[in-house]
Amino acid sequence: MTKLLPKLKLTKSRTDSATTSNESISSNNDVCNDRDSNPIERELLKIYDECQSVPAERRSSSSSSKKNKWLAAGGVHSYPCCSDSLSAIPPTPPSKWPQRPILLRPSPDSEMTIIGVRYSTSKEYLPLPAGYCKGCTLPMNNGFEKPGECLVIDFETQLFVGTLLLRVKNISPVFADSPGTVCAPNNEDCYFDKKKRTFQATVKGRFKQAGIPMSECVTGQMFDRPAGDLPPRLLVKGAISVISLLAPQLQVRLQGDCPRFLSPLMSTAQTVSVNLLNEKLVVGKCIEDDRYEPQASHQSSLIQTIISSGVGESIGLASTPLDKTPVSSRIKTRKKAFDKIFSHRIKTPSFDVNKEYTFEFFQHLISFDDFCLDFAKPVGKHPMRGMLNGQPLKFMAAHQTIDGEEEAFKWLWCFDIWHESLYEDALLAEDVVENTSCTV
Repeated sequence: MTKLLPKLKLTKSRTDSATTSNESISSNNDVCNDRDSNPIERELLKIYDECQSVPAERRSSSSSSKKNKWLAAGGVHSYPCCSDSLSAIPPTPPSKWPQRPILLRPSPDSEMTIIGVRYSTSKEYLPLPAGYCKGCTLPMNNGFEKPGECLVIDFETQLFVGTLLLRVKNISPVFADSPGTVCAPNNEDCYFDKKKRTFQATVKGRFKQAGIPMSECVTGQMFDRPAGDLPPRLLVKGAISVISLLAPQLQVRLQGDCPRFLSPLMSTAQTVSVNLLNEKLVVGKCIEDDRYEPQASHQSSLIQTIISSGVGESIGLASTPLDKTPVSSRIKTRKKAFDKIFSHRIKTPSFDVNKEYTFEFFQHLISFDDFCLDFAKPVGKHPMRGMLNGQPLKFMAAHQTIDGEEEAFKWLWCFDIWHESLYEDALLAEDVVENTSCTV
């Protein structure tokens, strides 16, 4: 599916002067501190301040609510689902979610086909346990799975066909006989043991369309309604300081009807590797194994892809970096190179339809069991419910094209991650109580 949106522009206008006296005092103090920030931080903070003035009534409207309001609210969901998978909100309440308080589903507007669910080391698809279905309720791993028994999801979109392995810390197991749920310290049976991360996702697959520039593929968060109640400015300022260093090519739009945070796919993934189709994987024997950034000289490294495409010299990467460098240095080299390619919108390299790409993502700032942003002290935890305005987080990647004042997105993959705290807000925002008979 192609999603058309107005072209993203970082706002250069001054912040709205119509603030309350309390806001003005706080803002004045913050502006003084902002003078020491870098230009990216200052620009993002301007966007944050403008977003704070969005009227409450605009927060409840949705750019896609008219086409996605086929919700069957309060109805009985039948498995496997068909039309229910088109609903904007999960068709069953959280009390019916098999891995409550979290639910994973294909994004309704992505037109993504779920081919099946299987063990990572098997080609045979499994019959899904009660409560799951390919259309609206997909299983997640919690890190306690035995080797070879992680569940993976095979999927296909217009541009990409691949496999997703998703692990979320401290969620309920898929099967009742799973050995554990909560990852206690020094529990070597849990994938998350001795790791800060609370979420890990690996996508492996191939592109179906030749010539898609790597510089035009993005990942991040996209929403259909304005943001809800944002965190205090002090907390946001600290987060932006980190983000501006880790993701210098971040595209941000907080104001407007469709907020989003997008960054280049190739410099956002923690690990990326490439192999010829059906070739034995060099980095990890299986999708569930720990992954490491390949040595720059190895054919599975994206550094080799950049150099062979002929653009290496133009971004300061004329020759292969020395091997025997730490993994962190290899990752930094790849991220820096693709940030430069993205910033100049260089059309090469592009994805090869005869090769298989593996992307790994993980993060530690979101605590999924209580659905909070978990910052280091003295900031601490901050609930996410108010910020999201009844909208799920996404795990997505897309091909983004820009033509004049319009941009279009075609999904590579797109999954919704719901928490039970969002459900009632979603019902209120979509106004389903009065519109349960509304159809697409």
